[in-house]
Amino acid sequence: MPAEGHNTTSYFDSSARIVCRYPKIILGIIFLFTSVLLAQVPNLKMETATEALFYENDPVLLKYREFQAQFGRDDLIVIAINPPEVFDLKFLNRLKDFHNALEKEVPHIKEVTSLINARSTEGKEDELIVEDLMEDWPEDANALADLKRRALANPLYENSLLSKDARFTTVVIEPLNFSSPVGSSQSLTGEQEMDLLSGFDEEDDLSESELEEKPEPPVERQQLSEVEINEIVETVEKVIKDYQGPDFPLYMGGAPIIDYVVKANMQRDMGLFMNLSLVIIGVFLFILFRRLSGVILPLLVVICSLVCTFGLMAIAGVPVKVPTQILPSFLLAVGVGDSVHVLTIFYRHFRLGYSKNESILYAMSHSGGAIIMTSVTTAGGLASFISSDIAPIADLGIFAPIGVMLAMLFSVVMLPALLIVLPLHQEKILKESDEKINKKKREKLDKIITRIADFSISNPKRIMVISFLLLIFSIAGAFKLGFSYAPLTWFPEEQRVRGDTRVIDENLRGSNSLEVLVDTEKENGWYEPDLLIKLDKLAEYMENYQSGKVYVGHASSVSDQLKEIHQALNENRKEFRVIADNRNLVAQEFLMFENSGSDDLEDVVDKQFSLARFTMKLPVLDAVEYTELIEHVEDKFNETFGDAAKITVTGIVAILMRTITAMSSSMVKSYLIAFVVIAVLMIFVMKNIRLGIFSMIPNLLPIIITLGMMGWCGLSLDAFTLLIGSIAIGLVVDDTIHFMHNFTKYYEKSGDPREAVHHTLQTTGRAVLFTSLILSSGFFIFMFASMSNLFNFGFLTGFTILTALLAEFTLTPALMVLIVKKERPQSIGEK
Repeated sequence: MPAEGHNTTSYFDSSARIVCRYPKIILGIIFLFTSVLLAQVPNLKMETATEALFYENDPVLLKYREFQAQFGRDDLIVIAINPPEVFDLKFLNRLKDFHNALEKEVPHIKEVTSLINARSTEGKEDELIVEDLMEDWPEDANALADLKRRALANPLYENSLLSKDARFTTVVIEPLNFSSPVGSSQSLTGEQEMDLLSGFDEEDDLSESELEEKPEPPVERQQLSEVEINEIVETVEKVIKDYQGPDFPLYMGGAPIIDYVVKANMQRDMGLFMNLSLVIIGVFLFILFRRLSGVILPLLVVICSLVCTFGLMAIAGVPVKVPTQILPSFLLAVGVGDSVHVLTIFYRHFRLGYSKNESILYAMSHSGGAIIMTSVTTAGGLASFISSDIAPIADLGIFAPIGVMLAMLFSVVMLPALLIVLPLHQEKILKESDEKINKKKREKLDKIITRIADFSISNPKRIMVISFLLLIFSIAGAFKLGFSYAPLTWFPEEQRVRGDTRVIDENLRGSNSLEVLVDTEKENGWYEPDLLIKLDKLAEYMENYQSGKVYVGHASSVSDQLKEIHQALNENRKEFRVIADNRNLVAQEFLMFENSGSDDLEDVVDKQFSLARFTMKLPVLDAVEYTELIEHVEDKFNETFGDAAKITVTGIVAILMRTITAMSSSMVKSYLIAFVVIAVLMIFVMKNIRLGIFSMIPNLLPIIITLGMMGWCGLSLDAFTLLIGSIAIGLVVDDTIHFMHNFTKYYEKSGDPREAVHHTLQTTGRAVLFTSLILSSGFFIFMFASMSNLFNFGFLTGFTILTALLAEFTLTPALMVLIVKKERPQSIGEK
């Protein structure tokens, strides 16, 4: 054995002796450490909003936050109602009660909008009257007919408050943008929030001395928290439950609803995954060891590592998000492998009549180095996620490696200490050889592994040809892969939010929004009729846009409000629903609207009339479907306004689109980093550059096969499936390390690669098989998920691990037989 091997063995021998000497002290320290972190776990939060996928300094997110600070939230809750007749007095009374109940009971909201309080703008003589559509409650058939005529004549209501055929109407809930100021227990009301936003402009009216005397208490504004948004959704659901009926059918949609359902499914699935992981891992451990201690101790080790990892996340203020929900089951499946290797050797030595101390020393000196290297390679593959542009994936790249290393540390420190302290029954086998033990208890499995070894040794070239053909076929399939981010399609068809959203999109032309900010960069820039007319023509143009599944259901801007004002001031005649062609008249009409008491202009233009908002309603689709639309919008707006205005595309749809670009860049970076890091580690382990590089082939081929299968089956890479490559390469390389470690040892003795392969599979095949089965089962558990993205991730990752197991039993031996010549016994590291 090389000198380094002796140093490593000596190190683990010394460490194991310390553990054997002071087991209770070591367990006390670990218990204290784990208890402190366990106390932090209740502080761990869960976030599922799309914005939570990005760093706070992401340029796209910053633009979105700026938009929200100016105009409020665009992620609205849309409730569609499909009564027998909308303009029926009985229904309208029910709608009024429903509207009032939402306003009264739902917390953290800025506004509830429906036909009950929809803006109606009319002119009476020289006065502009802005009031609620149903300010005067209809009492008879004539009043109802007039109400229906006015509602259907208002183009601002179409596909917003009323479907085109007037069969559906909506109630739209806008959450507050900001939570309560620090130190307050209540969230701001809508009016208070607007005061907070507008209060800064009042300083312009104060004298210099008044400014000096005016107190300026700091107000810290924070985005409405996910907990508060969840309270909104839960209360809305409660109110809906109270009012839902055959004559009052309700359909609920919008980004907050989808995020809430994702979170509910995540919480339910995480508990299910953890329980299933514990059961399945426990079954495998019992089959492997046939001892209660062989089940309980490894599970205790991985549970402690998981608790500590979650405690560290809570301390760091890192919440569990969509991709990081795999962490508990992942750590349970991955972390148990270290304990399996320690206990396998410990129990075998213990059965031969050696003491617990002697057995622990032997196990640690024999497996300690391999355990560390396999943990480092797994952590290295996972650490590649740190470079991701998607924040929770980067979090996974930090805390998954921490969890893996904690599991390793507990396996080599906590596990031996527990073995010393706990009483163990010793079934002595009087110095029987391992060959005899294998013959009695593992004969069938050994025969299968021996046949595989014989096949691999006898047919290396055939295996290489088949592997090459699979590689070419898989690469062709991988080129068909695309990216996807479609939370709605994750849910099963029968889940209500999916059906409700479809109803809303089909009848009201969308529940998502794309926002365009048009900044003239000068005060009163939106008094210019030419710019307003251009904005109006863009609305007409965009409402006719359709490409594939994408269409614009409704477009609105400040131009619509101005046309409404102009019509009202011209005897409410339809032909005057146009933009005034005089700048001074435009300014006067805006002023009259502001003086009417309505603050609705603040929703579409800033106070300086320099920045305007253009809103498009879109259906809820896969984010990748919006790519062409967003590019077209940017080009069309820039072409229309030229140097007259600065264009910024934002809104919830732009945030969704950002996930696609972030996923593509993250995948490339993480895969490259994982490959380089693990290749370097393999070269270090093998002490031979050629062997280190060739040993990567059996690890890369299963990943390429999986990606190819996805491409041929029409599956896409999403926030979960893009993790497969980096996770899998960090896991499957562990088997290669164990194989190459033993192959090197046997080759140094015999100088014959065929004989070395045969002995390697006979001695390590069983451990490699069981660890691969445990790992793949840990991922197959995700197939019980209620969301399809997790199902796909679990199946594909488990498939990759099993494919890697097959490659380890066939391709790796074939490579060794072909590239390592039959020579005199010597160290491979000398070549």
